[in-house]
Amino acid sequence: MTAPLRAHLLLLVIPLVIPLVGLIGYNAYRDAEDALAQARTAQRPLAAIVASDVARTIESAHATLRRIAERPRVQAMDPLQCDGVLTELHTLTPEYANIVTTDRQGRTLCSAAPLPIGQPVDVGDTDWFKKLMAEQRFSVGPPHRGPITGKWVSVLSMPVHDRAGQIVGAVHLPLDLHAFKLGLTPQNLSADSRYGIISADGTLIWRNSDPEHIIGTRPDWPIARRVMDMRNGDFELAGLDGVERYYSTTFIPEAQWVAFFGVPSAPLVAQAHRKALISAAVGMLSVLGLALFALALARRVERPIDSLTQAIHHFKQGGTALAEPSGPRELVDLVTDFNTMMSDRLAIESELDTQRRQLQRAKDRIDLALQIAQMGMWSWNLQTRMVHSDEIMAHLFGYAPEDLAQVPIEEWRRRTHPDDLQKLDPALRASLKGESAQFEVEQRIRHQDGHWIWGLWRGRVTERDAQGRALVMVGSFHDITERMKAHEKLQLAASVFTHAREGITITDPRGTIIDVNDTFTRITGYTREEAIGNNPRMLQSGRQGPEFYTAMWHSLTTRGHWTGEVWNRRKDGSLFAEIITISAVRDARGEVQHYVALFTDITELKENERQLEHVAHYDALTGLPNRVLLADRVQQSMLRCQRTGQSLAVAFLDLDGFKAVNDHYGHERGDELLVALAHRLKAALRDGDTLSRIGGDEFVAVLVDLDQAHDCEPVLSRLLHAAADPVQVGDSLLQVSASIGVTLYPTDGAEPDLLIRHADQAMYQAKQAGKNRYHLFDVAHDTAVKTQREESDRVRLALERGEFVLHYQPKVNMRTGVVIGLEALIRWQHPERGLLQPASFLPAMAGHTISIAVGEWVIATALAQMAEWKALGLDLAVSVNIDALQLQTEGFAVRLGALLAAQPGVRPDRLELEILETSALEDIAHVSNIMHRCQALGVRFALDDFGTGYSSLTYLKRLNAEVIKIDQSFVRDMQSDPDDLAIVKGVIGLADAFRREVIAEGVETIEHGSLLIPLGCDNAQGYGIARPMPAHQVPEWVACWRPDVRWQQRDKAPL
Repeated sequence: MTAPLRAHLLLLVIPLVIPLVGLIGYNAYRDAEDALAQARTAQRPLAAIVASDVARTIESAHATLRRIAERPRVQAMDPLQCDGVLTELHTLTPEYANIVTTDRQGRTLCSAAPLPIGQPVDVGDTDWFKKLMAEQRFSVGPPHRGPITGKWVSVLSMPVHDRAGQIVGAVHLPLDLHAFKLGLTPQNLSADSRYGIISADGTLIWRNSDPEHIIGTRPDWPIARRVMDMRNGDFELAGLDGVERYYSTTFIPEAQWVAFFGVPSAPLVAQAHRKALISAAVGMLSVLGLALFALALARRVERPIDSLTQAIHHFKQGGTALAEPSGPRELVDLVTDFNTMMSDRLAIESELDTQRRQLQRAKDRIDLALQIAQMGMWSWNLQTRMVHSDEIMAHLFGYAPEDLAQVPIEEWRRRTHPDDLQKLDPALRASLKGESAQFEVEQRIRHQDGHWIWGLWRGRVTERDAQGRALVMVGSFHDITERMKAHEKLQLAASVFTHAREGITITDPRGTIIDVNDTFTRITGYTREEAIGNNPRMLQSGRQGPEFYTAMWHSLTTRGHWTGEVWNRRKDGSLFAEIITISAVRDARGEVQHYVALFTDITELKENERQLEHVAHYDALTGLPNRVLLADRVQQSMLRCQRTGQSLAVAFLDLDGFKAVNDHYGHERGDELLVALAHRLKAALRDGDTLSRIGGDEFVAVLVDLDQAHDCEPVLSRLLHAAADPVQVGDSLLQVSASIGVTLYPTDGAEPDLLIRHADQAMYQAKQAGKNRYHLFDVAHDTAVKTQREESDRVRLALERGEFVLHYQPKVNMRTGVVIGLEALIRWQHPERGLLQPASFLPAMAGHTISIAVGEWVIATALAQMAEWKALGLDLAVSVNIDALQLQTEGFAVRLGALLAAQPGVRPDRLELEILETSALEDIAHVSNIMHRCQALGVRFALDDFGTGYSSLTYLKRLNAEVIKIDQSFVRDMQSDPDDLAIVKGVIGLADAFRREVIAEGVETIEHGSLLIPLGCDNAQGYGIARPMPAHQVPEWVACWRPDVRWQQRDKAPL
């Protein structure tokens, strides 16, 4: 019957499946074609990103070149005055290999990267430079290796116009093609992707694969030709590596370049095939579902017969499953009879199962009750002497149930605590003999892990023989370990309560005392009976206000405890101090049941503290506040000033002549004098002021609430009079005076200790001024001294760290063009502020020994640099500035000789020491002597800034300096100021008369030199010749420097 039904259903399904399979195949084919079409165009945005990044880079470079070309120093096209912004910009833009300026002929003038030594760089013959000059606008050059950096670059160029609009040169940004970055994320791209840039003539600008060997080449590849021909579009082509790729191209008009991007086509085709397979699989699953549906339908038809067959099979096996009545009537009647029989059997078995469950529930309830009560059951067979224990007992003692199933009674006795056997044996014998119905005893049994368990044992004889002898005893075991521990804790608590050295008070939640201990009675004087029923308020002394108790109860309510110090009153009325801790005792629900207070009498301790505090804060002799309390009073007074806006004065008072009194009359009389003066001085103060003795004969007064600074003067006068009035000590009339130093806060905004120290400094000023007076501390002077000291320390640290450098300013003969030497000028390469000029740190060195160390460093560094130049073939004289302190230091000439000896290759006469005219005049005889000793070593001297001091012919004659330097302040304005011109002429005349060389400082223009040469001054230095420069730039400058033609054409005019 089954086979025909399924065959018929199959004939119905097949005509539906065949067209469905065809439709599935067609849809899979269309899906594959659509996926391939989308993949061919997917890389178009990526090619556009490459093109956009290149265009943005070129646009940014165009803007940068425009700004550089507009800078005056760039337009000047002076190789000796290169714009520093080129180096700074080069540092900030690593994508550019260099930044270069050239003249109209292509000669390199300035370069951010170092130029090859001895190899001038000329790009005038290159096609891209000729194109730039021809088109006279921004241009993009082809890739080539940069002549300066050696890197593959494409030069972005911009003509430079002068103010008249004429092209004077060009500025170039070589784009570092190896450092070229695009806005694509390589990790998100296929490793076989190819993208890059190619110029219109087929030169590869950049490619992501092997850029080191590809940049700048013009490969004859089909892909390259296709990219150049198409410019904008899509195509598919195989590369040299044999990989088929889909390519997209985008033209970049700003550079006449083409951006291309290609991805392997094989993965895209595979992806399209996967999509088609998925579509086909979904269709085939649909066909499979249709087939399963047909099978399910056949199964539904077969189910009634299968149901009866299975029910009969189960019945044979003893099962109870019923058959489903369906089909012909005879089959239905048969199934119905079968089901009736099965139902009767099920009813009988259900009744039996109900009775079994009821019995099991009763047993479970008994077991649960025993388990909750932690009560185990046991039975003892006296004939076999074996004891059987249930699972609960095994669990209580830490054993597995089978370990305690049958254990000899002797083993249980061995596990019993020895002290408890004396209680067990009598009770057990009485029960076995029938003298008691059951036995009950508390004893300890050893747990499996070794600790003891307290248990309540109960037992009763359940079987006896004919003679009345016990055969079986049954009983229970109840774990009472926690109860016994609680009992022990109660006993311990009672012992602690009774014998504690602290007073203990227990109250109910309302605060009524319910118990106290003996220590409470001893401390307060109240008996236990007097205290119980009262409130602890009976002890209050009144020294704590309501807010104190409010805070205490708040802590008890929120935190459950409070600790603090309280002053209370005893029964006899005396006060006592106690430190008390109060804790709230709560039940399991969190409700307060009791409050427990533990307190200790600390009255004696408080008295000791008071005495120690007095000793710590007050002078033992006079009773005045000491230095510790004074600091606190000053601090509090300062805070008060901040609140009120008023001032305070700190007066430091030292007695004049007290030592003589002490030495003549003895220390005892001296102490009496100090006590008497302390009372007088304190009486001279106002209410609220403080007088303190800080040691010996020194006192400090703190004057508060001053509206004006002069408000303290009356008080200071009273203090002077109080100290100066004679004092009768015994039979002697003694007299001293006082010197007072005063500082005001907040004018002197120091800390308390510094205020006292400043007043102490002012006191010494008062003593030096004649004593018996007061002196006000000078805040501004003190600040200036501190600042100079701090700056001097920072200079010393800079010298230790090697932060100083020397720059050199050339000195030349303007007529001949000879470089006659250089002046060494110190600079500070500050780690935070950059390169600092001397004016920002030399004043801090004035008058300090650090200037000597710095001066020696300058000489040593200059000599070492001279030796280095001489090794390069440059024998250059160098002058250094020497200040008066270093020059007049003992042993200066000896130290100078040692520095010269350290550089044997340097001729001493090539070192020139410049001294200020003003410093030389301080002690002309001493300075002249030092100069002679130094000149004996071969060193030359120059008088610096001549004319700015008190110049005289006598001084000029005695100071045998070889060179006179005309100060720049006269040279700078000599063209417009006749007085300055007259001074310059006079100095030149004096130099000529005394046969001294002369050199002018401050030559900043060609006109300055043109005016000096006719006056007889050919030697000069200044910004018009060269600015100070680092040592490594000097050789190049010397080689390139040429004097102005107008200077060489000037004739010397008679003065």
